[in-house]
Amino acid sequence: MAGTADSAADRPACVPPEAEYLEEWELYEGGPKWPAWAVGERDGDALTGRWQLWRPDGTPLEESNWRDGRRHGTMLRYHDDGTLAVRAEHRDGVPVTVTGHRCDLPSRDPFSFDDLDPVLRTVVQEYDEQGTRIRQACFAADGTEVTNEGGPVPERPAGVPEPATFWPDGEWSAPRWRQDGVLEGVARHWTGDGTADRLVYNRDGREVARFPRGDAKTSPLIEAARDGDAASVALCLEAGLGASPGAARHAAFEGLPELALRLLRSEPPEAGQLAEVRTPPAVPSTGVPEDAAWVAGLLAFVDGAVDGTTGAAVGTWRLWEQAWESTSDTEGPSYYKPDSFYHGYEEADFADGRQVERRKYLNASTPYRLKRYRPDGATLLDREYKDGVPRREQEWPADGSIVQRRFHADGALRAERTERDGVLVTERWYGADGTRAADVMPTDVTVDGAAVELWRAVDAGGAVIAEGYVEPGIRGGPVGDWRVFDTDTGTDGTRTRARTELGTVTFEGLDLARDEDLGTAARALHTWRAAPVPSELHGVEEVPWEGLETFYGDPEDVPFLLKGLAVGDPEAFYLALGELSDLLLHQHTITVATGPAFRYMAALADRVDDAGPRTALLEFLTDIATRDGSLGAARELKRILADLPADDTDPDEHFADHGAESAYHEVYTVLADTVPTWTGQAAHEDAGIRRLAVVLLAAAPGDAAAKALHGRLTVEPESRIRAEILLGLALHEAGPDTLRALERHLADDDPLLRFCAALTWVRTHRSPARPGAGPLVEALRGDLDAAGFADLYLGSGDPATDAATALALLPSEQAEPLLAELCAVLDEVNAIDAVSVANALLDIVFPTEAYDDGEPLTDAQRTVIRAIADSTGAWEFKPNLCEVLDVNGLPREAGELRTLADTAPAATPDAAPGAEPDEAP
Repeated sequence: MAGTADSAADRPACVPPEAEYLEEWELYEGGPKWPAWAVGERDGDALTGRWQLWRPDGTPLEESNWRDGRRHGTMLRYHDDGTLAVRAEHRDGVPVTVTGHRCDLPSRDPFSFDDLDPVLRTVVQEYDEQGTRIRQACFAADGTEVTNEGGPVPERPAGVPEPATFWPDGEWSAPRWRQDGVLEGVARHWTGDGTADRLVYNRDGREVARFPRGDAKTSPLIEAARDGDAASVALCLEAGLGASPGAARHAAFEGLPELALRLLRSEPPEAGQLAEVRTPPAVPSTGVPEDAAWVAGLLAFVDGAVDGTTGAAVGTWRLWEQAWESTSDTEGPSYYKPDSFYHGYEEADFADGRQVERRKYLNASTPYRLKRYRPDGATLLDREYKDGVPRREQEWPADGSIVQRRFHADGALRAERTERDGVLVTERWYGADGTRAADVMPTDVTVDGAAVELWRAVDAGGAVIAEGYVEPGIRGGPVGDWRVFDTDTGTDGTRTRARTELGTVTFEGLDLARDEDLGTAARALHTWRAAPVPSELHGVEEVPWEGLETFYGDPEDVPFLLKGLAVGDPEAFYLALGELSDLLLHQHTITVATGPAFRYMAALADRVDDAGPRTALLEFLTDIATRDGSLGAARELKRILADLPADDTDPDEHFADHGAESAYHEVYTVLADTVPTWTGQAAHEDAGIRRLAVVLLAAAPGDAAAKALHGRLTVEPESRIRAEILLGLALHEAGPDTLRALERHLADDDPLLRFCAALTWVRTHRSPARPGAGPLVEALRGDLDAAGFADLYLGSGDPATDAATALALLPSEQAEPLLAELCAVLDEVNAIDAVSVANALLDIVFPTEAYDDGEPLTDAQRTVIRAIADSTGAWEFKPNLCEVLDVNGLPREAGELRTLADTAPAATPDAAPGAEPDEAP
């Protein structure tokens, strides 16, 4: 564009008088634009012929040739000192070669050498007919080709084509770049000796697929065809990607019929091309028919038809995805066992070669995703499921609006919101019974300068019970003041639509998203804020909450939230408890504010009358005390407390020094002080309350808590609560009462009680071990049905897991007589439990340290290693077993384990690797 700096006074003397001043001259297509003096011809508005340009100060900038408004022929661009910066050849605006030259003086030319080794003096870039850069070579001052770090370039191996460049990492590669330097299209890679290694496909500078070791369910060939990148498609086919199993089906499935047809008609691949490593598993997942084809790019067996004349997918396709994980960068995938939860099943319906609907399932029957598509391929509907029931969905109707829906746990509509151009049109929320709960309307009002929407909550009769503003969007929470109402009662006792305003409330102190209960929450807040502080919370305002750390939210809200537990309104209770949970407990850890908050929550346990809220409160307290139900964690916390010196002046620091949060000192002190509370709750008429109370008694320190547990064990009518008590006894000193209780229940007719007694027998190191080990081995074999164990709070959920980990705790002198029996169990349990048993066996024989290569082995260690090597079940989950072997310093292959067991020197007890010290700490 011509500018104004063209007067004789502005024009440098070296610039000819006929030169025009251009405010913007594009140095290359898509590149920077500089002001310049220019002399050249135009054919209308199009540049033509030879052009010569100078910088505003008169130094030479460029000489170039043009045709029809595009560079054509040679272009020369100069550094600030007048030396050549770039020589480029163009064909109708497309670069053919671009050669950059280093300048020894400062230069503003965009072809920069700043990040390159000083040895580099020239960089040559070559382009294909579409203007994609296909080669970059670097040269030293004497013309010798060097790497981009200035190192030597070896002789090009046979099989590595001319465009490939040698890189400092020892690889040859041929990437493809856009003119702006961003990676685009397929990049081919070879090892230093010229062996074809991999192909990587880039889109906008980001890797989206690789072959043959890509984890994604795609391939460079598919992505290149999707982008219409014909050059990359040709390179992929040349490299052998068309020979990947099921490649034509993969292309048809992705809506690429031209590629599918091309692959169906292609010749067999030549030798030496890249080979697919994503081979099918030896044992497919359940339900895969024998005639299903393996499609490596989808990691799935596929039952679907392709039209042989068009390459289009036809009818309904079924896919069985095989879950896998890579064992290394060079090996192929290692698949999960055939009935793995992670295997997927899906169906896709096709019309005219395109997908119209796609359904994904868990375990071949439970839906978890549904998508419908428009004729142009755009998504029409996207629905997610939870436990097989719709959870949420988004729809894109033809009128240009967007409809979002949320669903209740039973699949009933919970909310529907319609937007157009990002602005709310309508939104309505429904209760679990299907009645309208709220309407949301657009408004021009702002709150604190931010746009909002108006929420109007109604009762079952349609009367407004609360209204206020919410942040925009289906997740936007309440803001500002809300008005709450009470609906009047008519003379006939029915509710009327007339309303009486009760006052205004704010949601300050609560981090709430919108849901159908916002109206009842506002009403509860009105009661909550007006209620007096109960006596159980005396002194709560004197705690320096502002200085106490929490996970989320403001610690100064804790007193208000604690009051919400005591108001007597269930809505207020659950709101308060949810907020306290976010503040005080996160991923099995607590924070500083949890200590004093725990003290006040424990004080409120007797005040909360309703069984539902009381159960929820006790469960939160047990989650805190046991790190979400971990018996081992509770045992460790009690040990730290027991080791606290009587004269310690900083017990919080003692806990911190031993790897626990300092607030746990107050938590466990409160548990000990409130044993009478938990003893009373353990006799409650509600079984759920009793169950949690006995867990709190198990966690509570001191003889009084243990005595209360024993007393409850003799009178508790519920078998599963007695089982919980038997597990909890492992958290107390194993005195005579515990011994008698365990002996009695080891002979019980109830297998669950017998199993729990056995766990505690082994965990408390009762001697001899066999009375407890026997039922645990039975459970591992499946001969003892511990039905109900998965529901126990102090259990892991899986009897076999608890049995294996308990046996791993046995002292070596008690465990070794059982080794033969435990080794035999390896192939009597399912595959995942076999890994747990292998882990337990190795923990027994390597209790303190991993094996170090070359060390001698004890007979017990040799027995266990050989048993694992010979096991069939343990190797079905090879990735999981390899993790166990790695931790113990052992080889990852069965043959190497056998060799170790057969050839390692014998060890004396004192020299055994990982052996226990002579004296226990």
